[in-house]
Amino acid sequence: MTIRLERDERGIVTVLMDRPDKRNAFTLEMYREFGDIFDRLNADDSVRCIVMRGAGGAFCAGSDIGGFDENRNGAGQAREYAEFTLAMTDRLKLTPHPTVACIEGACVGGGLEIAAMCDVRIAGRSARFGVPINRIGLTLDYRELADLLELLGATRTLEILLEGHVFGADEALGKGLITRVVDDDVVAIQAYETARRIATGAPLVNRWHKQFVRRLQAGGALTEPELAQAYACFETEDYRNGQRAFLKKERPVFAGR
Repeated sequence: MTIRLERDERGIVTVLMDRPDKRNAFTLEMYREFGDIFDRLNADDSVRCIVMRGAGGAFCAGSDIGGFDENRNGAGQAREYAEFTLAMTDRLKLTPHPTVACIEGACVGGGLEIAAMCDVRIAGRSARFGVPINRIGLTLDYRELADLLELLGATRTLEILLEGHVFGADEALGKGLITRVVDDDVVAIQAYETARRIATGAPLVNRWHKQFVRRLQAGGALTEPELAQAYACFETEDYRNGQRAFLKKERPVFAGR
C-alpha cells in the first residue's frame, strides 16, 4: 500500500502518501487506493478531522510522469485516465470532514491540486509549489482549472500556469494558495495542533459549515429547506451538551448527535 491510514483516539485521521523515493508521485494504483480510503472515511461519522501528508519530507509531486506512456497514450486514453483519477481525488474534495494539508517539500502539479482541496493548508518555509506542466506540453482538465479558479481567481491561476515556475511558501501564501507558513521543524506540530482544535469542536457543526460554504459558492437562490437547515443544530444533543458545558465553564464533550 502506498496510501496509508493512521488514526488516533481523538478521531484525527492521517492519510499518508507513502512513495518517498518518487516524492510521493501518484501511480494509477495509488489513485485507486486513495479513492478507496476516502470512500471509507467519508462514510465514517467517527472521523473528526483528516490530515493529508506526504512521506519522506515531500508532500506530493503529482502524477508519475514515468507512467504516462502506458496510461495516457493519446487523447482518448488520457481522457479516461483523467476521468478516473479526478473521480478518486473528488473523494477528498467532497469529503464532509474537515481537512488539513501538512505541506513539506515538493507540492507541485497534482500534488498542489490535492493540497488545494483541503480546508486548511499549512506549509513549511522550504516547501515548493507550482504547476509546471507547460514544460512538458500538457494542459489541465477543465475540472482541475475550475478548482484552482475557485481558490485563486483567474489572474493568479494563469500566472502559475503561464510562467510554469516553482515558487516558495511565502509567495504561495501571498497568492492565497496556503493558509499559513511556519518553520520547517514545526510544520507537522502546527498541522496536528490545528487538527486537534478542529476535533474538539462539534463535528456536526463542522460538517454543516463545510456544506453551507460549498452551497454558497455554487450560487443561486437558497431554498426554504436549505435556509431551515442552518437552525437544525438547535435540535442536536451536541448543542445541549455545549450549552450546559458553557454555563458550567466546563469543556464540552461532543457525541456527533
